[in-house]
Amino acid sequence: MARRSGGDKIFQNRKEKKDFKRTTNTRTKRDDIIIACEDSVSSPAYLNLIIKKLKSLRLITQDSEVIPHDGSTHPTGILNNLKKYKNEHNKGYKDFEHKWIVIDRDIERVHGGGHTTEDFNNAIRNAKNTRSNLNINVAYANDSFELWYLLHFDYRTTAILRDNILKKVITELKEINPIKFRTLNKDTIKTKETTQLIFEELLPYQNTAIKNAKRLLESREDVHNPENYNPSTTIHKLVENLNKFGSTKTTPLI
Repeated sequence: MARRSGGDKIFQNRKEKKDFKRTTNTRTKRDDIIIACEDSVSSPAYLNLIIKKLKSLRLITQDSEVIPHDGSTHPTGILNNLKKYKNEHNKGYKDFEHKWIVIDRDIERVHGGGHTTEDFNNAIRNAKNTRSNLNINVAYANDSFELWYLLHFDYRTTAILRDNILKKVITELKEINPIKFRTLNKDTIKTKETTQLIFEELLPYQNTAIKNAKRLLESREDVHNPENYNPSTTIHKLVENLNKFGSTKTTPLI
């Protein structure tokens, strides 16, 4: 009987150590995320500001990143960039828990630029290809990433192309802060420095943008054909994904 009692104590001690280790590991586990962007400046600069903050708060791993742009200017090229990328630790996209591509519809223009409906649709379809086990999330904007900026100001359902989106965003930003954005124009808006200013200015309105983006999607009869719906976007889903990393922490994200 004594031996059995001693054995029970040893078993209990081992169990307690195992349970403590499991609890500790759960508490210290951090998410990781990898993102590839079609845009070479605006969207990666914007998302890197969030990721940098999450890293500083140790809410995501140091491996989390917006990967370097490889020069691709079409959605399927962005998907391929993500699939072939390896970081300095030889870690590929399959090694990350959260993986995203950020692409624009960017309708083809008469004098060049933009890309085909087929390329846009193929990127979305192939990213979610279950046979290849890609399981990559897609944050798209129809027509361009700056639609996400515009949704911070108001809700709109009428079609608008990228040049007019930029004009509208510039006008709105100058109205709310004419001093900070006095030199803002279609050329300066796509710089890292300006993107940081925009990020900081729009942060208080982020919940409004999320609500407007969700409302747009809900207004569409067939969300499976995003190339037909201008304006529409799922950028908010990526932003929400990033925000969730800090949602259970006592330290505010920004």
